[in-house]
Amino acid sequence: MTKKYIGLDIGTTTIKISVVDKQLVSFYEKQYDYDYLTPHKNWTEINPDTWLEIVLEGLKELFQQIPEKNVSGIGITGQMHTTVFVDKYGFSVRPAIMWNDNRTKDMIPFIKEKLLVNEQTADLAKVVSTGSPLANLLWLKECEPENYQRTEKILIAKDYLIWKLTEVYSTDYCDASVSSFYDLNEDTWSESVQQLFDLNSSLFPEINYSSKVVGSLSKTIQQQLGIQKVIPVVAGTGDNVASALVSGSFVHDQPLISLGTSGVVVIPNRYHQLKATGKNVVAKINEEDHTIITQGTVQAGAKVNSWWLENILHTKDYLKEQEKISDQLISNNEVLFFPHLNGEKTLYGEPNVRGAFAGLSLETTQEEMYLAVLEGLTFGIKNLYEKMKNDQEPAYFSIVGGGAKSELWLQLFADILNYPIRRVVNSREAVQGAAILAILGIDNQFDFPENDFQTFEPREDKKINYEKKYADYTALAQAILTYTEAVKER
Repeated sequence: MTKKYIGLDIGTTTIKISVVDKQLVSFYEKQYDYDYLTPHKNWTEINPDTWLEIVLEGLKELFQQIPEKNVSGIGITGQMHTTVFVDKYGFSVRPAIMWNDNRTKDMIPFIKEKLLVNEQTADLAKVVSTGSPLANLLWLKECEPENYQRTEKILIAKDYLIWKLTEVYSTDYCDASVSSFYDLNEDTWSESVQQLFDLNSSLFPEINYSSKVVGSLSKTIQQQLGIQKVIPVVAGTGDNVASALVSGSFVHDQPLISLGTSGVVVIPNRYHQLKATGKNVVAKINEEDHTIITQGTVQAGAKVNSWWLENILHTKDYLKEQEKISDQLISNNEVLFFPHLNGEKTLYGEPNVRGAFAGLSLETTQEEMYLAVLEGLTFGIKNLYEKMKNDQEPAYFSIVGGGAKSELWLQLFADILNYPIRRVVNSREAVQGAAILAILGIDNQFDFPENDFQTFEPREDKKINYEKKYADYTALAQAILTYTEAVKER
């Protein structure tokens, strides 16, 4: 019997389920789409039981095809920051506040100011932002005091699912370390934050390393699934750490770019090195792991591509539109695009900043504007990477996510970043990273299979031109930030 492991990924608009063996050979893949709620401008919420309903439906379908006796464990990953407020009975007191929610933008300056007065919490002032669990909890405390009083535990998305599946409250070091409730120097919940904001320590669940078995499917869940086997569940991790894990970034200490709904730069180092820019994420895959992943985000990410094509050009034929862009135009485009369409958290900490085109003329073509969109996001990613990079030069970047399907875009990344870009031929995603955690938790070891890569090398003539264009981009960025400040002061 081949032992099999389930991976679950609680994404922003999709839930993925995967079954693999120890060589990551896939035996089952399924994706379920869902929508979140936008009850008010700048609000994004979801009933967290939506995740449970979909996962139970998915597991029922899975066990119709994969015998329960073959399944050795379950690993879970998911969207980071999304905050669930749970009452003493284990039920959500209100819809979860999602990672891309902006309702707290007017509270952030006050939160930062308060964090800065305490030496123990000053570093958190650099990373707390809209969507942060700390900001979400303080909003609940101020705006919905009755719901705050009912709240007994705060959980991140995947932690809520683990609670519902196992009846165990748990989180992992990854989600804890980016919550703004965490002391990165002591590697535990910050008592200073609790004192500053008068928060009860009982709100916070136990922190476990990601591959630790924290429980097993409860009797209630077993009955609902129609199974009898006791299946262990590990603590899991955030989606960006899971993506870095499955890409092999931990093994080779190379940076990873995830081109999904947001554009994420992930830079691992195994020496617990904390960076001034970006969120320092404690990976702690196993008990001996001391890896820190520095993570930064361009919120718009690959969404700028679908925005331009679907909202502006009213087409979904991405390939056709990209084929219209000539090689002669690449690196010679006179149009620039600033990609921060929905605010910026990591580099500028400015939720009010918005995107812009520059260099338009009466002769500007549709192709020039589309290329500028692709270039602009790439410049934004480069700008982010340069502020977070390790001292040692990388050998290459790996790129994953929906945007990695575009060969044109990957070549632009190679030319603009001036490093080789690797795309795994048989692409693996965060959901397989979750399954790896289950393998580690059950079997205590995992040997990464060799991946076949498609490599995009920088082109000498293009990269020289792009160095000049990148300087123009950074000047444009500064001008837009100045404009944003002027608008705020009116």
